[in-house]
Amino acid sequence: MADAMLVQRAKNLLERLAQQPRFAGSAGESRARAICREELSRAGFSCRDLSFEFSEWPARWGPPIADTLQLGMVLAMIALAARGNALDGLILAAAMTLGLAMVARRARQRGVLSFRYGRSRSANLEAVRGRPRVWLVAHLDSKSQTVPMLVRIAGTIALQAISVITVVMVLSSAAGFTHSAGPWAALGIAAVVAAIPVAICFVGDESPGAVDNATGVVAVILAAQASEPDSLGVLITSGEELGLAGARAWTQSASKGICVVNCDTIDDAGGWRCMYTGTLPGSISSATRIAAGGLGMSMRMSRLIPGILADSIAFADAGMEAITLSRGTLSTLARIHTRRDTSNGLTGRGAADASVFLSALAKELS
Repeated sequence: MADAMLVQRAKNLLERLAQQPRFAGSAGESRARAICREELSRAGFSCRDLSFEFSEWPARWGPPIADTLQLGMVLAMIALAARGNALDGLILAAAMTLGLAMVARRARQRGVLSFRYGRSRSANLEAVRGRPRVWLVAHLDSKSQTVPMLVRIAGTIALQAISVITVVMVLSSAAGFTHSAGPWAALGIAAVVAAIPVAICFVGDESPGAVDNATGVVAVILAAQASEPDSLGVLITSGEELGLAGARAWTQSASKGICVVNCDTIDDAGGWRCMYTGTLPGSISSATRIAAGGLGMSMRMSRLIPGILADSIAFADAGMEAITLSRGTLSTLARIHTRRDTSNGLTGRGAADASVFLSALAKELS
């Protein structure tokens, strides 16, 4: 879709943004944000930095704690059912699940901004032209983790599956079916193995964040520079890697009747995917089909992959129509949040093509 000149522009901007790690609130992120501001100002956008405070604690420690608690729940159910107390296991599981869900919901929507420990400060870059209803969004910050995303997602999905299998077996035990010690032991071992990747996954600042998410930022900036609508908004968020902090801060004062197209992780290879959470965003879904069809793109609309967080979650939680555009393969997931996420292996083709689609989608939504 994109011509050679646009691909080269994408590659050049990608290399400038991914020269060094961009942890939320760091000097590296600030330098990258200045590059974004320069590019958008040159395209006629009015730009401003919107500072915010947040807690790093939920994102740093929330997932390992939640993962460990879920493992404990599974092991407790297994132990009780194996001793003939399956009903007690079910009651315990129901109580823990309800409690975890309530805590997780509150922490997800408010904890990252209000929790008193691990306080930090960063800024979003907001760029507007006219009075925008359509916003193009991408997060600028990067992070590294001790366990690659592919392994963490695999562990998350596996633990969820094991939890479901355990509940089914406990239900059958409560109904009078007997199980030998072997299956219970196997389930317990499998649960421990599945929980390890998230339990030992800790946040660092060693990834240049090229594919995640300098590519998304490049796509949004190029789309904004080429966009036809007189009114368009661009939001370059910070703190996405730390509990969607920047997006959640921005939604507190944003209009609810807007459409948000988030761009996160655009590799040069792989299938195109528009992901959402909650109910299907009807207007964006229809516009996506039209825009992708006009460009001859194969675009899959689906729910967010389990274990992945994206800024579109924060916007959807605030009652806005929102999706996340992404492209990649299993190899992409394997290098995200690692030192290997550099611009060396990227041509800029993915980000350039994404910018063409975003321009068409913004025009369709306007």
